[in-house]
Amino acid sequence: MVSDEPTTTEYDYEITPRTLGLGGGWNLRLLENGEEVGGGVFPLPEHCDFRDEKALQTLLDSLYEDALAEASAWLASR
Repeated sequence: MVSDEPTTTEYDYEITPRTLGLGGGWNLRLLENGEEVGGGVFPLPEHCDFRDEKALQTLLDSLYEDALAEASAWLASR
């Protein structure tokens, strides 16, 4: 039986931390109906000073905001 009801596409995203072995920072997954359809990587700079915890946290926060902005723009375009 075929339904006459319109199907709804669900769009979402996930931002997850990346391990330092992969470069640290954040991984963005763009999801359509639960399936990954795109995304991006927001790594720490190659020569990051991990001894300065405040600067590192500021950098991580900035990278997270970049990933969130990318996700928000993608959602707004849907």
